[in-house]
Amino acid sequence: MKRMRRWTMLVGIAALAALLRGWAVMRLPMDFDEPVYLEAASDYAGALRTGDLETVVDYAGNREHPALVKLLYGLATLPMGEDPGMVRTTLASRALSALFGLLAVSLLAAFDPLAGGLLAVHTLTIKYTGQAYLEALPHLASIGAVLAFSRVRPDRGQTGRSRWLWLSALALGVTAASKFTYLPVILPILYLAIWEKRVRRRDLLLYGAVALAAFWVLNPTLWRDPVGRLLDSLLFHARYTRGTHVTETAFLPWYQPLSWLARSGPSVWHPDVFFYFALDGPIFLLALPGLYWEWRQRRWVVVWIVSSIVLLLLWPTRWPQYTLVVTPALCLAASSAARHGYRAIQKQEEYREWFRLMIPRPPLAFWILTAIIAAAVAVGYTLVSLQLTLGRLNCSSLNAETSPLPSNTVYAIVAEPGDDPDREMVLGSERGAAIWSPSEIASQPDRWTTYTAENSSLPHDRVLAVAHTGADVYFGTQAGLARLSGDEWQVFDAADVGLPLAPVYALAVGHNGRLWVGAGGGAAVYDGQSWTPFTMASAGWSDERVLSLAIQPHPDGDRVWFGGRSGVSRLDTRTGEWRTFDDAFDPHWGGVPALLLDSQDRLWAGTFGGGLGLWDGATWQFYRTSNSGIPFNTVLALAEVEPGVLWIGAAPPTEVGGVLAEFDGETWKTYTPRNSGFSGAEPLSIARDAGGRWWIGTRTAGVDVYHPGR
Repeated sequence: MKRMRRWTMLVGIAALAALLRGWAVMRLPMDFDEPVYLEAASDYAGALRTGDLETVVDYAGNREHPALVKLLYGLATLPMGEDPGMVRTTLASRALSALFGLLAVSLLAAFDPLAGGLLAVHTLTIKYTGQAYLEALPHLASIGAVLAFSRVRPDRGQTGRSRWLWLSALALGVTAASKFTYLPVILPILYLAIWEKRVRRRDLLLYGAVALAAFWVLNPTLWRDPVGRLLDSLLFHARYTRGTHVTETAFLPWYQPLSWLARSGPSVWHPDVFFYFALDGPIFLLALPGLYWEWRQRRWVVVWIVSSIVLLLLWPTRWPQYTLVVTPALCLAASSAARHGYRAIQKQEEYREWFRLMIPRPPLAFWILTAIIAAAVAVGYTLVSLQLTLGRLNCSSLNAETSPLPSNTVYAIVAEPGDDPDREMVLGSERGAAIWSPSEIASQPDRWTTYTAENSSLPHDRVLAVAHTGADVYFGTQAGLARLSGDEWQVFDAADVGLPLAPVYALAVGHNGRLWVGAGGGAAVYDGQSWTPFTMASAGWSDERVLSLAIQPHPDGDRVWFGGRSGVSRLDTRTGEWRTFDDAFDPHWGGVPALLLDSQDRLWAGTFGGGLGLWDGATWQFYRTSNSGIPFNTVLALAEVEPGVLWIGAAPPTEVGGVLAEFDGETWKTYTPRNSGFSGAEPLSIARDAGGRWWIGTRTAGVDVYHPGR
């Protein structure tokens, strides 16, 4: 009977782990490194399909990591044909990763059911074993290596005959052949070998030889020039810690690994996936007192935790996935603390009968009613969570943690003009600019190119405005303007333009390809050869800053609208006539950060505090919280998603965050994290890509992407 209960528990834990990881496989957005590993897997699959072993051995892509996991991903996609497409390749690789994650939970649960249950719901572990990362197999193998060694019996010099010893050696070899960052598990293994199991030196050397042999056999890259290639791989990691990818995240504190472990980052990054109550924090807190009990019973668990965390703190690269080396040990310690806490309470209850005396004994009907209410609350919470999750199915996100996006503050987004289905999206952020374009081949990842003041001629990392003429890309920054034409850069300064350019707030392209610039010192237009500056004193403004632009195209000469601290003005380039709306337009205290000309040639003006203004060609009408359903009077971004239907990015004036509002001319609808996939961050820009998806740049959450019809 006891064995049946144990098996039932193990099956339940495995089913829960499979459910959560399967959901993650289907719902997690493409993460930062997944395209790199999937590209390598695709290349390996192509070589295996043609029997080209030389390419497998000499493949140079992503050589800094061992080949095993990428080879297995390639094998998973091999039955799908020559070009299975990016979606199928990703799902197949993720499914294999999730399988390894499920086996890791099952293995730990077989050793300690409660620890396995905790690992089953650990969101950080679910995320990185539910994606096509390199984590799941070494996570599984490292658990196997330590647990197998813990089963070795110190039987008077006969440890060499233990099958557990050699199983541990093979598992350690698989760990090394999967990813080097899991090798800290060698330290608890050495502790077990030297202090607890007292393995003979000869057997320990044989153990190391078996692990090295397994590592070499499972890593085809080392079949030719093993010493040289291994050194290259190890030296890469040393160089990587001083490279751009790491120095860009130098703002992360030295204790960041502890932060990853003590809170559930995935619940914040992907609320549509991890919609349930996250236990990462409670597991970490339980593990702290658990160290005491583990030191008395399983000291190797303490060695595992302490040595891994010390190495994580010392290593300059602080990616969250690195912490998976220690999450199984934390679950073991948390399990120990929970068991001892329960036993202590149970023992005190048997002696003092506190609960029997303190807790009333209501009739059976009370407990039945309580159970019904608790079940109703649980079902209601689950249904609401699922409803919110289903409402987010047509949304995804891009952020600095899970994509090449330079920063989570995205000031500007613009699409390349034209009808090309492969046209680019240009993004300006707090820490540089990025150009995204869809993959030319279905099985390959989307392409990203990032630019910073360090790796390009950008005048400043803060990119406040972007424009695309079809041939050239312009970046308006805190310190001036730059143009990218092919691979050539050109920087424009105040002397070139004829007015102060710092900062550049707005860029817009006229119908004839001329570039209009709104800056701190006024406005200017560039025809590709020369600049014509405009001081806003010509429009009667008391402040020269131009915060926003909108172009009303006309064959005889565009009408250009300017938004600033002083309100809205219009320049007719055909006649040179200015018109300023002094009395009719009231931007309140902040100015006009957003302008939009809709399909009916009406002008919409978003203001800092004055609501949303509409110019119909004759009069101004304002929508404010006092007279309409607009959620806030601060309007930062505007887009026409359908003829006559606007999306408005609005924000409270003194609080963090914002909302996305929809207005069809009569009714208002507000999107928040509670009723949609919108992140709830302050919207700063809105643009549509070639695939019909809407990109919403935010101040703190990167880019929210809405997929109509998905």
